[in-house]
Amino acid sequence: MAKMGRYVAGRLIQGLVTLIIVTSIIFILFEAMPGDPLDKFRANPNTTAADLARLERLYGLDDPIYVRYFRFMGNMFTFNFGDSYSKGAPVIDLINQRAPRTLALFGTGAILSYIIGIGIGSYIAWRRGGIAEGSIITVSLFFYNMPTFWIGLIMIWIFAYYWTFFPLGGFTGLDETVVFFGLSGTEPYAGALDFLWHMALPLFVLVLIGVAGVILLMRTSLLEVMREDYILTAKAKGLSERKVRIRHANRNAYLPIVTSLTLTMASILGGAVIFEQVFSYPGMGLLYLEALYNQDHFLSGAILFILSLLIIGANLVADLLYGFLDPRVRM
Repeated sequence: MAKMGRYVAGRLIQGLVTLIIVTSIIFILFEAMPGDPLDKFRANPNTTAADLARLERLYGLDDPIYVRYFRFMGNMFTFNFGDSYSKGAPVIDLINQRAPRTLALFGTGAILSYIIGIGIGSYIAWRRGGIAEGSIITVSLFFYNMPTFWIGLIMIWIFAYYWTFFPLGGFTGLDETVVFFGLSGTEPYAGALDFLWHMALPLFVLVLIGVAGVILLMRTSLLEVMREDYILTAKAKGLSERKVRIRHANRNAYLPIVTSLTLTMASILGGAVIFEQVFSYPGMGLLYLEALYNQDHFLSGAILFILSLLIIGANLVADLLYGFLDPRVRM
């Protein structure tokens, strides 16, 4: 127990130091970018010098760089993100509006991908050498190496443009007034159906690509575990294949799967940047691109900080799960 406590404490300290370093790099990157958020006001001939001076004081742009740095770090770690230049609204409100959409799409896609991928990968590992294994590996390799945006565009052209089964983009929330195949927003389940209708096509593409990688990873991990001596010993004791697979093989094969899952859940926002633009899905990724285009440092900086926090937190969770699943990690 003492070793586990020291292990957890060490990982927490490493995570905090890493977050401080990453947040500092975010500040440096935005300071190094050409121009500043007031460029669009300078381009307006109706903006006076007094107006620019007032805006600089309002957003603290006239302060020395070290003052801006400590203010930025303090705001990030207290989640006081301020107001968005481009949207004219508090950053935290914009994030609270968009984050559930991205989490609903990418979280559901990741969960489905791992549930399906673990099952199929485990099956072909234990039934290796057959036609099913070769076919599944070939299809998985094909989709695993395909760019997400390319498959997304193909699916949009086929199912949204040519056959018009799904909308070309957009988002309808569960509490919004909708009309879904004759059902008005006041009728039961109309909002839920319309929400799923908008999410179905991008979700299908996410699962199609995500499950391919999980299948390959689970198969490779399980094949490596099956070569271990303790698996041969368990079989020699007369244990059934099901018990060997569940009690001995799968538990150790899950170690790289756990790491992959936690990092996948943490990097949802990173993958959303391009994906949401392809599907015109108004989530966090599209919001980040809009913030960059408008040099909205408060908004884009807050989104990057949250992404960094998620990734570092996911690494911490993976390390703790590793320590729980494999006691050798705590040594």
